[in-house]
Amino acid sequence: MPYPLPPAKDAFDATLARLDTLLGEITDQQLLAPSRCHGWAVCDVLAHLHLGLQEAITAFAYRVDTPADTDFAQYWRGGPADPPTADRDAEIAQIRFARLLASAYGRPSGLLRHLRPTVDALRRFVAAADDGQLAFQQRVLPVGDFVVTWAVEVAIHHLDVLVELPELPEPAPDGLALVAATLDRLRGTSDRPGGWDETTYALKGAGRLPLSDAERAELGATAERFPILG
Repeated sequence: MPYPLPPAKDAFDATLARLDTLLGEITDQQLLAPSRCHGWAVCDVLAHLHLGLQEAITAFAYRVDTPADTDFAQYWRGGPADPPTADRDAEIAQIRFARLLASAYGRPSGLLRHLRPTVDALRRFVAAADDGQLAFQQRVLPVGDFVVTWAVEVAIHHLDVLVELPELPEPAPDGLALVAATLDRLRGTSDRPGGWDETTYALKGAGRLPLSDAERAELGATAERFPILG
């Protein structure tokens, strides 16, 4: 069943509104802080996210009549595994590209002059969206499911930039709830080790925090599926 569009819209807007609040407060010094993403400072994560949000905007120009072939959870499952060396090469290239892009600005905060209007534009596109399907990255998703995938992406990267900046606004609970819903769907269960709130679940599920031995024991065979989100 497609993810219903109205609640997807509401959660998405809350998620991007909270991100925009962070962008309105963050300083040049904070933008240079380390992130949770290997090889990236906070400004690099935001440069990467900016490119993704721009790509999401273009997806609304590719509405299609063909049936959906994926949903908000299955979207995170990749195709056949590439050779390990190809994965490493692609990862290094991606890290380098975002770092070079972010460093092209005279000050780290220069990126925000482009990122914040993109955030605002995408919120407007989503608010005006209606049901149907769209094509994105060679897949077809219902619009509600597409919106959910981007709320999840934003919520996780929002957590990424806070690792040394806990004083900045946290992700919207609505976005973290969608991360949890995605992880539950992919795992086939809503059970999780005791003590995991939705932030911890997101960080563990996205591979930002390792599983402890006790958590692996409690999760059993499903522990081998972590990290779940690519």
